[in-house]
Amino acid sequence: MRPAPVLCLALLGFVLSGCDSGDPAGFDFTKEDGEGELGVWVHSGRYNRKYFLHTPPGMSGAQRYPLLIFLHGGGEDGEAFHRRLRADATTDAVGFITVYPSGMEDTWTVGCGQCTLAEVLEADDVSFITTLIRHLADRLPVDTTRVYVAGFAQGGQLAQLYGCQSDMPPAGIAGVAAAMFSVVSRECQPRGAFPVAIVHGDRDPLAFYDGYGIRASILSAPRTVDTWVRMMTCDSVPVLGERPDTARDGTWVTTYRFDGCAEGAAVVHFRVHNGGHTWPGDTGPWSVFNGTNSRNFDTTAEILEFFASLNP
Repeated sequence: MRPAPVLCLALLGFVLSGCDSGDPAGFDFTKEDGEGELGVWVHSGRYNRKYFLHTPPGMSGAQRYPLLIFLHGGGEDGEAFHRRLRADATTDAVGFITVYPSGMEDTWTVGCGQCTLAEVLEADDVSFITTLIRHLADRLPVDTTRVYVAGFAQGGQLAQLYGCQSDMPPAGIAGVAAAMFSVVSRECQPRGAFPVAIVHGDRDPLAFYDGYGIRASILSAPRTVDTWVRMMTCDSVPVLGERPDTARDGTWVTTYRFDGCAEGAAVVHFRVHNGGHTWPGDTGPWSVFNGTNSRNFDTTAEILEFFASLNP
């Protein structure tokens, strides 16, 4: 979504009076971060935060499982995003625990400076993700060396912000329909190297492939990729690949993979030609205003395969 600080400020009075804190007790500043009810909510910073949890069938404490955090786009919550992605069969097949947290008022802190309600409410979502990881790892057999963060739209911007700022570096991040804010790109200082996947439709009617803003406040998808190639110190020349339009929906995919990165990482960009503002694959429903959802590419399966190829 385009930044709308005036709208955010206008709505602030309503939000503060009607904000859902995440559990029936409301705000409780005496709670320690990480306290909460497994699979329902966790306390982080000033707020009690909701999340939806899915575990693979037959999960056992005899082994450790990778964790994938899915971050929704603006205007929905974690549970709704879980229904939209339909990812359980894919993540179950590779033995992932998955979690779908909810942003404040269905928005996220994305590093833009009060352009979302979460920013206005001063929600520290980078800290929230870290708290959520620790909360789950204390209660479930999570392999904390294999924690991945993937997000759509605002959620994808937060995934990248987390990669830039977290003191608990992820094992990999993915942003879908989510270019970086230029200020985030300038200030990005990741604590280590990790795989990065960027998926973006070049006919996205909401998060423009070529970026937008009078002063380029949001980068283009290629410049977002360039930021990560630079941060991960990868080879500057990518290996190219093509995915044809086998679904006959008018879309096809070009892949740009940058190898030779620090610590064995890689950066990959999936450009979805004629693709819209969606998570490509068997997902949805999507509004006609989102543009075309490509069926030539299964985003969830592709990013999992990419992560697994570098951190099996």
